[in-house]
Amino acid sequence: MKIPMSSNLNKINFCIIGKPNSGKSTLFNCLLEDSISPVGDKYGLTKNLFKDKFTMYSHDFTIFDTPGLRRKSKIDDLDEKKRNKEVIKIINQVDVVILLIDSVENITKQDFRLADLAITKKKIIFFLFNKMDLIDEGKKFKTKIDKYLINNYSQYQMINTDFISAKKNIRIKSFIKEIISKNKLVNIEITKTNLNKFLNYLNKQSKYPKIKKREIKPKYIVQIKTGTPLFKVFINSKKKAPLIFQRFFDNAFRNFFKIKGVPISYQFISSSNPYSN
Repeated sequence: MKIPMSSNLNKINFCIIGKPNSGKSTLFNCLLEDSISPVGDKYGLTKNLFKDKFTMYSHDFTIFDTPGLRRKSKIDDLDEKKRNKEVIKIINQVDVVILLIDSVENITKQDFRLADLAITKKKIIFFLFNKMDLIDEGKKFKTKIDKYLINNYSQYQMINTDFISAKKNIRIKSFIKEIISKNKLVNIEITKTNLNKFLNYLNKQSKYPKIKKREIKPKYIVQIKTGTPLFKVFINSKKKAPLIFQRFFDNAFRNFFKIKGVPISYQFISSSNPYSN
């Protein structure tokens, strides 16, 4: 794999989303080293979008602090509905989405809904567990969270996790380094030789999913786009690639090339002659 050199890689836009009172504004202010976004114990204090810029590790970041996002069923205020729509527009514009989670409250269904939204938009996403200074046994907590996500979140391969305290400025620079790393990884180019090695590996090692007792197999693969890397995958079937095969292929691809925490897109192309070699 190779990552093309580009000045655009040094400019990264990201937003902080999450439920009310997860610490978004505290993180925003911590990164900017200034008190710009309002913070406090009052529920849902941030009512507006805040945007600013900072430089770290020779990278220029544009950052958005957003109002807390609640479930639609709990919103009856027109202004809040409008703000939520604005946040969704911001998600469309950025490179990276930071889903800030209150470690004391732990992860909730609403957090997963927000994560699914970012993943659907093909964004790099971080599950950032905040307020770790309030957790007594940090190592056990991290292990518990990782196991829970692996066992309960089908999109685990597409997310990144880290554990911070925005208030105490703990591991802030570490996760910024990870953002830079993942932003580079999303621009990978994989040669035809290595893609063929992957297909050969699959043919030797894997038992492919079966549809009506017939294995669905990839015949050829080519990369057609970087940014969010896009691959065309030709399969030995006249029908559309079933979801079970798509998930199998994505997991195998990520494991083989060691790609985790970035979006990958595939176009599965049905072969006109599924029995040809």
